[in-house]
This record gives sequence, structure tokens and C-alpha cells, in this order.
Amino acid sequence: TCCADSPNPPKHRRAATTHSTASQTSHPDFVAQASSRGLANWIHDRLWHHLSALLNDTDDIFLIERGATKEVVVGHRFRIRAKRHAPPAQVSTYPTPTALAFFQQPPDDLVLAGFEEIRLVAGYLWLGERAEIGPPVLSLRDGQDNVQWVHELPESDAAGVPASVTTLPPLDEPEESAVRSRLVRLDRETTHRQQQ
Repeated sequence: TCCADSPNPPKHRRAATTHSTASQTSHPDFVAQASSRGLANWIHDRLWHHLSALLNDTDDIFLIERGATKEVVVGHRFRIRAKRHAPPAQVSTYPTPTALAFFQQPPDDLVLAGFEEIRLVAGYLWLGERAEIGPPVLSLRDGQDNVQWVHELPESDAAGVPASVTTLPPLDEPEESAVRSRLVRLDRETTHRQQQ
């Protein structure tokens, strides 16, 4: 698993952590005087900056910035927002209609076959008591507080190959959900099309 003091964290977390450490070293008074919300905003801005730099020239990945809304779109299938996760998987947001709608997975009957979109939340686990960036995580939810799953993202080796994904406790195993069954159905449809 990826730990806060890992010698080889993922590039985006390493970059954000490096900025945080540099700020703490060169301007410890800034960090000490920052409100928790101010520090979270600063970390989010640095994380977005580094994600943008890493993903900017990647085929089939689009970065969207509309005011406070920042998203990564992978193909037409995945829409991802970066959020800080409080253990085990809580995220907070200002409850605008757009923000709340993002957390809802689109209903099957309102989506054309082949245009299904899965909305994910990527980010990091915030170790609040230590005010540190923890391991990177990815979560799927159907509603802001209805977490379907959350996984700690693995570190990659020098060749960029990730290790296995770890499910974070203490979430109970969710019941089979519409989102999960949609993913299975999409896999079957793709396999069927490829066989034809």
C-alpha cells in the first residue's frame, strides 16, 4: 500500500507533497497560520496543476475547468473529479445542484447504449490529525454519501506498472448496485461487439 512516508509515492502525490513540504520549510508560518479550508484549497490547486501537467498531452483524456468545477474526462465513459477523502471515504462539497448531480450515477433509462458515463472521485486520503496527505484513493458513489466502493491506488514501480489495489476498510461490502451491474453489462456488450 501507499503510505504518507513512502519512498516512492505516485508522481501527482509526490509533486503535491513536495510543494507542501517546501512551503512548510520556506514559510512554516504560512502553513501554521492557514485555516484547514485554506490548506485544503491550496493542496487541491497544486494537485490539479500537477494532474493537468501529467495528463495534458494524453490521448482521449480531456481536462475541463469551468469556474470552481475541474474534471478529468476519459473518453466518453469516465468523468472524474479530484476531492480530498476523509477516512474512510467521506468527501465534502458545497451543495450546488451541479455538485450534487455529479455524485449521482446517471439512470440507465436516461442514457443511450454506448454512451454510459461512470462518475468517479479521485484524490487522496487526508490524515487530519497530522495534517498530511495520505495515500491516493479512487471512489465510486451513487449520491454523495452512498459509497459503492473506495480503493487505495497502488504505487507504480520504476516501469510504471501498478501493484495491486487495496480496498480500504471499514466499508461494508455493498449490495449489488445499478452502477456495478451497468459496468458488468458494458463489459458484456463490449465483448459481444468484439466477437461479431
